[in-house]
Amino acid sequence: MFSNKSIILFKNLYIFSMQHSIKRGILTLMKRLWLFFFLFLLIFRPLAQDAKPAGKNTKVDSALSKVDRAQFLPESLKTYADMDSSLPLSDGGRIPSKADIAFVLNSISTFDNPKVLIIGNNAGYCASVFAQLYPKVYLIETSKNSELYSKIFSDNGLSNITPYYGNSYDYFASLGPFDIIFVQGGVTTLTNLFTDQLKAKGELLIPIQDPHGFQQLMKYRKSNGNFYITSVGNTFFRILY
Repeated sequence: MFSNKSIILFKNLYIFSMQHSIKRGILTLMKRLWLFFFLFLLIFRPLAQDAKPAGKNTKVDSALSKVDRAQFLPESLKTYADMDSSLPLSDGGRIPSKADIAFVLNSISTFDNPKVLIIGNNAGYCASVFAQLYPKVYLIETSKNSELYSKIFSDNGLSNITPYYGNSYDYFASLGPFDIIFVQGGVTTLTNLFTDQLKAKGELLIPIQDPHGFQQLMKYRKSNGNFYITSVGNTFFRILY
């Protein structure tokens, strides 16, 4: 986040002010600035170090390479499809980056032939990548771009994706329970509509958003009727509700 040269420069400025400042007010100000700088590093450096790059394992890398993100973008954004960053859409949503999807996939435990449920806004790209790794993927898509997805799935031979376009989060409940549920969208509260569809020993991954807009990807693992909760890391998805 900051180079070692920047840190050394700031430190030297502080030492200089300690030795040569004439007015007490300047010295006090420099002390406060140095304290702020130190606290800033303590808070934000760990966040940068915790960021997880795409391609943590070869299976995820391979799955990402098989899906052309440009298919899910309007013409004006197709040239940016290979950029590893989320891209905004006209409906206020965004297509997640490769790193976003890799981060989620690398956070999921290993399952044998799992049944997967994805719920989200503009989640067609995500579902297509998941479908490279898992035998059956159910998609609940809430965006207005969803009419494009059925054709994209068909053109790419992704017959293992079953889509539903609407806002009924329990639409596939009768086909559950699911081993893996991923919610592509920030939520402020967790609803039973998600947890009730989770199989024993299954995992729910969902971005929980606080009042300030910060998101944490939380993993809920179901065991003996209880949920074991872990924070996976920082995420940035469009708010779902």
